[in-house]
Amino acid sequence: MRALLKSSFLWQFVGGFAIGAVGLVAVQSADAMHVHAKAPTQIEANR
Repeated sequence: MRALLKSSFLWQFVGGFAIGAVGLVAVQSADAMHVHAKAPTQIEANR
């Protein structure tokens, strides 16, 4: 178990998940900030 915790592969694997999580949070929050002030509704789009 100790050898597994000290292995480079494990830390690279965990680091990949951490970088992916940070990337997802950054994209998600950037997408949420990009909300239009007045989005057209279904009724307006059908006129």
